[in-house]
Amino acid sequence: MGARGLVLALCVSAAGALTSSGHRSLPRSSRTVSRSTVTMENFGLSFAEDQTANTPVEILGERRLKTEFIKSYKPTATVLEGKPYPLLQEVQQKKLLSKTSESGLLGAVEDLGLSLSDIEKLLPAIEKSGLLGVAAKNLPLAVILTGYLLVEPAPFLIPILGAALKVPPPIFAAAALGSAAAEGLIVAANLDDYAALGFIFVPVALVSAVFAGLPVAIDAVSRLPPPAAKV
Repeated sequence: MGARGLVLALCVSAAGALTSSGHRSLPRSSRTVSRSTVTMENFGLSFAEDQTANTPVEILGERRLKTEFIKSYKPTATVLEGKPYPLLQEVQQKKLLSKTSESGLLGAVEDLGLSLSDIEKLLPAIEKSGLLGVAAKNLPLAVILTGYLLVEPAPFLIPILGAALKVPPPIFAAAALGSAAAEGLIVAANLDDYAALGFIFVPVALVSAVFAGLPVAIDAVSRLPPPAAKV
């Protein structure tokens, strides 16, 4: 009786060992299959669009996008070389200072009542806000953002700003009110056929409101107390 129990225990243990080894071997085969599977951008779906059919060859793939397309028009791009944005060199190369002077931008700002002494009043507020500390801690990012958001489009924006500041503010106020009213009418009347015009009316209303409010903002700045001189 004891021998039969021993044999039965050995059979059960052997069967358990085979079962566990079989279960352990399954993930290995599945991992091997997953490694050999090639994942495409359309995930292998028959109804998905083929990226080679609707994407220009020049920007198909990250390597080709960087080494061929971007390098063709901007060899010194940050995404290619990883170097900091050459802020001062770009300002000099684009001749932004001379373009600012020729555009009449400074004269238009002065006509609105903003002077250098008024700008000086803003410096303590900027310092207290902590913006300078944030910029100092993220200096490379701040330089890149300044370069690509302000310096790069500056040759086109400076003449536009110079001309826009010479327009009387009431005209901008009328444009803002008219655009906002037109957008409100489209939304209230459920004019779905004209819904796309919102992409025009909303930006026009926002930009016009900013230019219309510039005299009020400049007047508020001029009323600020002068910064206290440190002894």
